[in-house]
Amino acid sequence: MSNLKKRNNGCLWFFVLGLLSIFSFIIIKVAFSISTNFALIVAIGGSVVFLNLILGKSYRKTLINSGIGIYIILIGLKFIMGLLLNSIPYEEEEITFNKEEETTKTEVVIENDTTILYTSNRNWLDNYGNKYKGKLSVRATDYERLKNHISKYKGTNNNYFWGNLYNYIEQTDTPSLDLIMETFIEINEEKKLNRMEFAEMVVTCIQDIPYSYVLTTNCPKENYDDQMKVILEKCPDCCIGNIKYGIQNPVSFMKNLKGDCDTRTVIIYSILKYFNYDVAIVNSNFYKHSVIGLNIPAKGDYKLLSGKKYYLWETTAKYFRIGELPPAFNNTSYWNIVLTSK
Repeated sequence: MSNLKKRNNGCLWFFVLGLLSIFSFIIIKVAFSISTNFALIVAIGGSVVFLNLILGKSYRKTLINSGIGIYIILIGLKFIMGLLLNSIPYEEEEITFNKEEETTKTEVVIENDTTILYTSNRNWLDNYGNKYKGKLSVRATDYERLKNHISKYKGTNNNYFWGNLYNYIEQTDTPSLDLIMETFIEINEEKKLNRMEFAEMVVTCIQDIPYSYVLTTNCPKENYDDQMKVILEKCPDCCIGNIKYGIQNPVSFMKNLKGDCDTRTVIIYSILKYFNYDVAIVNSNFYKHSVIGLNIPAKGDYKLLSGKKYYLWETTAKYFRIGELPPAFNNTSYWNIVLTSK
């Protein structure tokens, strides 16, 4: 009977320790930006110490063994869930690139000169339901002058190629994004946004623009691969081809509203850098993808560089918040910072 009672007590305290560890883990993850594994160790270790103080030394071995078992089980479940999530292909939201998503060509008077603009009238929500509207405009003369400048870029084929290319694009295009900067300044003055709210407003504005492929080759008319099939069969116009390096400069993107991952990260980088944010472009050769990194108080996935946390931000689809990566792309060890503003 005593052995049976001991086994029953062991099962009970295993269950209690498991519940306490999970609650502690949730609290730790919400309160602190630390890795999942470290948070688990702290949560389980703290729970073992807490229960040991209540139950006494006679339960120490049982609690330690139970803690090790719980850690192994939870890590195993995390590994299995990761495999399952990574086996699911990441798909963009359903896209329809319609007339509302096109820019209009208009003549306006700026500083007593008649200027032709390409303008997109944007209405969007941020990830917290706040409504914004504004005109994203670029001058036709700037578009014509800059639309092919990337094709003339002569970069070296080394580990810094993409960072150097993005830096060149930002330096070349940012002066011609002044009308867009004025729009964001007007929104900020009207809404009285703090630093995080302003960044949220800018990123969600670009997220709201439907995804398009930017290819170095012709856009396929058929025989799509599985990823392209999801988008191009529903939206044949969601592609622009024969673009060197597979990226559009920000002015061209604002003219035709066709942008893939690094087309978007470069324009967001350019805008946030202009407003003095500590922003980064973070790429993954493994995932063949690009996201923004922002050094600002936040929670979630981040990359560490020179003691600074750059929280990762997906830009190719709506509803992704700072620190959130798509489930199939969320192993941060595969991501690398290629350019920072500071």
